[in-house]
Amino acid sequence: MKFLILIACISVVVLAASTVAYTPSRYSPEQRRQQPSSPAHYRTPPQPSYRSATAPAPVNTPKDISALLKENGLTVVLDLMAKAGLSETLNGPELTIWAPTNEAFAASELKNLNDVDLLKNVLSYHLVSFKNDPKEISSIQYELSVPTLQGENVRISVYRKKGVSFAFGETVTINGALVLKTLRASNGIIYIIDRVLDPKDLAFKNTQMEVLRNTKEFSIIYKMFEDLGITLVSDKYRPKTFFAPTNAAFEALPAGALDAIFASQDEIGKLINTHTASGTHYSRGLVSGPVPVFSGSNLDLVVSPNGVTVDNAKIIGVDLTNTEGVIHVIDAVIPNKPETPSAMCTAPIKNY
Repeated sequence: MKFLILIACISVVVLAASTVAYTPSRYSPEQRRQQPSSPAHYRTPPQPSYRSATAPAPVNTPKDISALLKENGLTVVLDLMAKAGLSETLNGPELTIWAPTNEAFAASELKNLNDVDLLKNVLSYHLVSFKNDPKEISSIQYELSVPTLQGENVRISVYRKKGVSFAFGETVTINGALVLKTLRASNGIIYIIDRVLDPKDLAFKNTQMEVLRNTKEFSIIYKMFEDLGITLVSDKYRPKTFFAPTNAAFEALPAGALDAIFASQDEIGKLINTHTASGTHYSRGLVSGPVPVFSGSNLDLVVSPNGVTVDNAKIIGVDLTNTEGVIHVIDAVIPNKPETPSAMCTAPIKNY
C-alpha cells in the first residue's frame, strides 16, 4: 500500500513539473487569452545568417567628380577650377570633364595664368553639361562633336581596327589629346587627358585654309589653294587629314619642278588630292599601313620609334586641329599619285 502511494506521489510531481515547463509563465492568463492562436504566430523567424545570405550586396556609391579628381592626384585641375570660380560647377549633375594631368598643365602656360576670365574661358572648354558615357562613345563609327560650357565644340575621335591604317582596339582622343583613363563619378564622367585643350581649335573661323594662311611656312601650299579658287572652306566639306608640306619642302624640289606644278591647275589639284586623306586621323590614331587619299591611291604610312613617315616625307609637326579635320606638317612633297579612273571622272579639285 505504501508503495502504491509513493508511485502516485511521484506521478503527481512529474505531471506538475511538465505543466510548469510548457506554460509561458511570462504572460498572465489575461495576456495569454490575447495572444493570437494562428499557427503563423509560431513560425520561426529567419535567422540572421539566412538574411545575410539572401540580402543584396551593399552598393558602393561612386564618389563625385571633385573627390575622384583629388583621389587620382589631379590636383592642378582642381586648384585652377577653384581659381576660375568653377568649383560649384563640378558639383553639378550630368557633367563630363576632360581633365588634363598635372604634367599637361605644367607643359602649358595655363598654370601661371592670372587672368581669371581667360582661365575660366579655357577651363569651361573642358566641361560638357551632360554625360558622354564611354559606352556611347565607343559605338561611334568615326567621331563625335559636342558643345562645351564654353560654347565651342570638342571633337571626340575613336580609333579601332578598321583596316591596317587604324589603331588596333580602341584609342580615344579629344581634339587629338589622348584619353589616358576614364572614371565614373556619381555626378558624371571624367576623362583624364594628356594635354590642355585650346578653345580656338574648333572655333567657327578656324578652317583649314585659315590655319594655312596664318602659318608662314605654309605660304606656298596656301598659294596653290588660292590658284584653284579655294580661300575658305572647301565646297565639299568632310572630315579630312591634310599632310602639309612646308615651304622648305617645296624649295627642295628639283629645279623647275615647282614652276611646273604652278603652271597647271590639274597638277596642283593632283598634288592637293595626294596630300589629303578622308577622315580625321590624329597622330594618336595612326599606325603603319596604307592610307587612302583623295587621288584614289594609297600612301604608305610607317610608324616607328624614329617617328612617322608618309611615303617619302617625315611628319615633323602633328595635330593642327581645325573645323575641317587636322593638319600634319611634313618635310617633303609627296609625288603626285596617278588618279584612279573613278577619281579622274571629275576635275581633281572637286575631289577635294
